[in-house]
Amino acid sequence: MHSGQPSGPAVLPAIPRRERYGTLGGSLLVLAFVFAYVGFWLIWDESTSGKEEVRPGTVVAVSDHVSFVPAGGWSLERAETTPGQRSVVTSASSAFSVSTSEWMGTLDEQTVREKKLLQAAGKVHLYGNDQSFHTGNGLTGVKFSYFTSGVEGILWIAYDPGAKTVVTLNGQSASGALPSAAGEFQQMVDSVRTGARA
Repeated sequence: MHSGQPSGPAVLPAIPRRERYGTLGGSLLVLAFVFAYVGFWLIWDESTSGKEEVRPGTVVAVSDHVSFVPAGGWSLERAETTPGQRSVVTSASSAFSVSTSEWMGTLDEQTVREKKLLQAAGKVHLYGNDQSFHTGNGLTGVKFSYFTSGVEGILWIAYDPGAKTVVTLNGQSASGALPSAAGEFQQMVDSVRTGARA
């Protein structure tokens, strides 16, 4: 009588053997493609990032009447520049801007205005260390320090009542980097010229 059970061990079908093939060539080809692709975008990003290297001693004209000389190794930020009104240079985690505009009030009024603008832009805290400053190029005004989340800065405000023009200089650094950038900020402040284009 048949019980329905196989009488011997089951025979599995034979699996065809696969020929080995080399993967090194294909892997190198894929790796080369990845490097080329990533490299292309890195170069593209560098060329379109808006940074423009500035040669040492280059005079940057902010307007027809205001110019300055960036410190060595700083780059001009084209995207942040407004012709005739504002120029920005950057280096590592620091930025320095020079802005100019017409102003019919006094230096004290402009200082209060700038502080309000800073505080309106975010949770900015002022150190309350206002000081007057004067440069060898005749720039005179008030400077003060401030800080916010992750950023420390110094603002210089100069006013020419004869020309009814205010020049605002803003040096910013990531927290902890301001002491190392402060010397270059001061160097650029000292280089600012007002009057005829340099």
